[in-house]
Amino acid sequence: MTDHHEEYPEDFVAGLEWMWGAGFMSPGGPAEVATILKGVDCRGKTVLDIGCGIGGIDLLLVKEYGAAHVIGIDVEAPLAQRATQLMAQEGIEDQVTIQLVEPGPLPFEDGSFDIVFSKDSIIHIPDKRGIYEEVYRVLKPGGQLAFSDWYGSHLPSTPKLEEWLITVGLTFDLGTVDGAAKLLHDIGFTHIDYEDRNAWYAQNMLEELATLEGENYSKAEALLGKDGAVKRLRSSRLKKQVVDQGLLRPGHIRAVK
Repeated sequence: MTDHHEEYPEDFVAGLEWMWGAGFMSPGGPAEVATILKGVDCRGKTVLDIGCGIGGIDLLLVKEYGAAHVIGIDVEAPLAQRATQLMAQEGIEDQVTIQLVEPGPLPFEDGSFDIVFSKDSIIHIPDKRGIYEEVYRVLKPGGQLAFSDWYGSHLPSTPKLEEWLITVGLTFDLGTVDGAAKLLHDIGFTHIDYEDRNAWYAQNMLEELATLEGENYSKAEALLGKDGAVKRLRSSRLKKQVVDQGLLRPGHIRAVK
C-alpha cells in the first residue's frame, strides 16, 4: 500500500467545520457546491466524489441534488470513517458508499459514473494529467466532471506564499486553472467551462477572519485550544495576503467526456 501521511487531524477538521459548516472542510459550504454544479443535473445519476472528506457534500448530492448513488473516496481513514458514520446517521448508507482508497489510479471500471465531482481536493494530487485521465476513463461517454480546486498564478511565488504553505502544513501542488483546462482538452474532454474564483474568495476571506478575530477569538480558543487558535488565526491572516496577491485562486471547471 502506498504510504500516506494524514494531514487532517481531528482538531484541524473541527476548525474547518467551525468556519464552513458541519460536514464541510473548505470554503463556501452548500452555496459553493451549487455554483460548482451549475448546469449539471445529478438527478438519478451515479456520482463519484473525489476527496469526500467528512461527507457533507455526499449528503447534499443525494438529498438536495437527487443523485441515485454516490461513491465518496478519500485517502485518509479518519475522514472516511466520519463520512461513513454521517451517512448512517442520516439513513442514506444505501445511497452513499464511502470508500478508503490508496493514492494512484482510481479503483473503478471504465465508464462507471455519470458524473465525477470534486471540491478542493485535486490540489493534493501532484500528477494532474494522471488524475484527469483517470476521471476520463471512469466516466461514461457523455458523462460530466464538475470540480472546484485551488490554483496558483502565472506570477512567481512570494515569501508570503511559502510562509503560508509551511504554516498550514498541507501538501499542495498548485497548477493554474487555464493549465488544467488545457490538460482536459488534450485528454479529450469537450465543452470545457472554467471560472477563476479569486475575487469571490478575497471577499470570503473577510468572513473567515471575522470568525477568528475580536470577540470570536475566545470561541476559537474554546474549540481549538490556545495554541490551535493562534495557529488558525495566523494561517488565515497569511492566507488573506496570499489571496490578495493573486497567488492562491479557487476555481471551477466543468467538462464533458
